[in-house]
Amino acid sequence: MIEESFFKSNKSAAAYLYGHLKNKTPIKIQKGLYFLWAFYAGTYGNLDYSAPSEFQSEKYPRQLFEPNFEAWRYGPVDNEIWKLDKNDELKDYSAAVNGKINSEIQNDVMMFLDDLINQIDDINDFGLVERSHQDQAWKDAFARSNEHDHQPIDAAAIKEDYVAYVKE
Repeated sequence: MIEESFFKSNKSAAAYLYGHLKNKTPIKIQKGLYFLWAFYAGTYGNLDYSAPSEFQSEKYPRQLFEPNFEAWRYGPVDNEIWKLDKNDELKDYSAAVNGKINSEIQNDVMMFLDDLINQIDDINDFGLVERSHQDQAWKDAFARSNEHDHQPIDAAAIKEDYVAYVKE
């Protein structure tokens, strides 16, 4: 059976990111969360288990967490996480992983996340904004919005962008 999400919630994923970032800016938290979800979706979340394999007995969760990104001027934002960070409450959450996931998969995914977080930490805020503005899923949602009407970004479209990006 394939578990749906690696983290119990978006708050758990954000807490993991928050705990591992050296430079905890609001933009870095938002874009970091987005890129963690997107790159996971394009890699582990896109594995095909339809063909039998002697090498893969355990299955990775389909997604890192349940996404809820909106198109804002400076890129994708999870409004719930933005509010928690704005109110300095993000540090109050723990990085809870779905308890049904075995330790080998947990270790693989956490090494993957840690590597991405280190890369995200090395990029300045507006470099992350610029990179997120290249994604078609954000462009499409932002085109439907206005300054005060943030449109949801389709998670399947994000995944599609990153499946293509990872294959390049």
